[in-house]
Amino acid sequence: MNDSNGDKRVIGLYGEMRLAMALHKRGWQVFRAYIDETFDFVILKTYCENCKSFKNAWTKETIGYRGKKGNSTPKDVKAVTNLCETCKKDSLKMLVRFIQVKTSEGSHPKTSKTGEETKQFDFHAKIRYHLADSRVFYAWIQVWDSDEDKGKVNFYIFKTEDVSRFDEIQLDAYQITDNQKLRLKINEAGKIIRHRVVKHDFSAFEEFHNNFDCLETLIDGDYWK
Repeated sequence: MNDSNGDKRVIGLYGEMRLAMALHKRGWQVFRAYIDETFDFVILKTYCENCKSFKNAWTKETIGYRGKKGNSTPKDVKAVTNLCETCKKDSLKMLVRFIQVKTSEGSHPKTSKTGEETKQFDFHAKIRYHLADSRVFYAWIQVWDSDEDKGKVNFYIFKTEDVSRFDEIQLDAYQITDNQKLRLKINEAGKIIRHRVVKHDFSAFEEFHNNFDCLETLIDGDYWK
């Protein structure tokens, strides 16, 4: 018997793996919860308050080191410091983001008369995650082709408050129902071709597509300790 729940778990893990790889390539440290009850990822990136830009986590500086036991001859050594690699100031802070990951696998593939292939994807976002912290983001991953690490995926990154731009958040049961899903017809390039909810404008997804830059935008919820 086919274990559909097992298939969903596998495709979910695959989506998270691909997202983690994409974030790592962009300089983020990615942490995944052992017990997943709310957020899937916590990601960190080093930010220099003085340079107003992102940096490597640590800087290796050449310093003059004097040995012990009366040896006063200095030796030049490489030491890891907390200094910014550019301005050499102790001004590095950690930017923190929380990500709720949703992965959808395409179904009902079709080829149009123009030769364009499309698939249907279901997505269920919940605005309730935004209540916890303004640093919570969604990452919706469309798995177009899951052929090992060469498979085609599309990433849609946005803040949880952006759910209000395309979903029925005014419903009384909005935060508890799991039946309210968006069903979108999308091509391989990630463009939405058609959707069944005609009264909403889904052009926002063009803005969300591969929108990794939004994770680096400083927001009111950022603070340093």
